[in-house]
Amino acid sequence: MIRSRQIRPPIYSLKQSKLRRRRVIRYAILYFSMFVLFIILMVGPVIAKKLIDIPKIDIMELQQPSDWNNNDTTNSQTGTALGSGARPTARPSATREASRMMARMMMDAYQQM
Repeated sequence: MIRSRQIRPPIYSLKQSKLRRRRVIRYAILYFSMFVLFIILMVGPVIAKKLIDIPKIDIMELQQPSDWNNNDTTNSQTGTALGSGARPTARPSATREASRMMARMMMDAYQQM
């Protein structure tokens, strides 16, 4: 079988060959470093979950209890434009009750861990 001389690889100058080799090396380093970073981001949380004890949070505890009456969405104008400044949204006794309830909830959650 006779090979044609017309189909051959391109002839690069020495300078072009060096530039091409550098470019290939740079992109190879970039590719493999991004690949390693991707693997770390995928596998890292799985390994960290086994090593670190993370407390479980019940999502229902994050909701506002329905027996608290602190709906402060009103139709009246609010802000410093009124001249009187901000007024408290809850009475002091309600604030104390809410603090106590929150402390009880936190203690219950801590005891369940």
